[in-house]
Amino acid sequence: MLRLALVFSLLFTLCLSSSAQNCSTYTSFSNNLSFSSCNDLPYLNSFLYWNYNSSSGCLEIAYRHTGVTTTNWVAWAINPNDLQTAMIGAQALVAFQLSNGSMRAYTSQISSYTTNLPEGNLQYSVSDLKATYANGEIVIYATLSLPINTTNINQVWQDGQVSNGSPEPHSGANSNINSKGTLKLLSGKSAASSGGSSIARNRNIHGVLCAIGWGILMPFGIIIARYMKVFKSADPAWFYLHVTCQTSAYIIGLAGWAVGLNVGSQTPGVQYTGHKTIGILLFILGTLQSCLPMAMVFCPYGVLRAIFVFLGISSLRSSSLVFHCCRQNSPV
Repeated sequence: MLRLALVFSLLFTLCLSSSAQNCSTYTSFSNNLSFSSCNDLPYLNSFLYWNYNSSSGCLEIAYRHTGVTTTNWVAWAINPNDLQTAMIGAQALVAFQLSNGSMRAYTSQISSYTTNLPEGNLQYSVSDLKATYANGEIVIYATLSLPINTTNINQVWQDGQVSNGSPEPHSGANSNINSKGTLKLLSGKSAASSGGSSIARNRNIHGVLCAIGWGILMPFGIIIARYMKVFKSADPAWFYLHVTCQTSAYIIGLAGWAVGLNVGSQTPGVQYTGHKTIGILLFILGTLQSCLPMAMVFCPYGVLRAIFVFLGISSLRSSSLVFHCCRQNSPV
């Protein structure tokens, strides 16, 4: 009976904590502030509350970011341009806790992907800017003057680590890349950006194609050449299977590599140097081992053919090893 009571108590506690993460149930704002509209943002445990007067363009906001520590910075921004660039051109409100325990809240106009969020004026007038930290939550308060009769804004929100009193670049995780969307100020509705989901989809396609090409078909072709050719009954079937596997592996792997380049162009501020370097090396090895058999056709005998055979076998085995390293360094 006691165990049953404990289970129900735990479930009740979980339900309470779950409901506490709904924006409409939160009322613990400083100075007893209240807001007519709120929105549960889809990423990074964030919530936005606001009052808006369209005739004057006065937007009073409270941005609440949960699940943070004293070593985190958080930011909420309006991008007056578009959501494709997301960060570039964003007019940001930034906050984090200083080493002395006080909160620093300031404005920052973002002009590059490698920014450390330097303080600067926004193209909007900002007043009453402040921030609080309590119970693992940072709340930014501000009043912004938008153009009169503005109805929709492009919003971006973010978090990251603070080092030596300065914000560091944020993570390249999907939740960070996708933390943007359109907010309808009058209706209170928001829509997540389709660009983020497109990037995530392309990253998944990149991973799947590379796994099939470099991780499955390429090693399978190696196994066929290594173990099937010893059986006379398998000759010349093993050779055609080997060629089919290697050719298919290269084509599929090349497609995955191309998708990876596209993902890189979609996220110019996010760099995975190790993964990128290993991927380039894998492409070179794959190309090398695909071209060497054609070269051997013109050198059926002699030392040059022996060199080509050695390079072909080495590149085959190396490509499988490099793919494993590439997978270990994968951001996906």
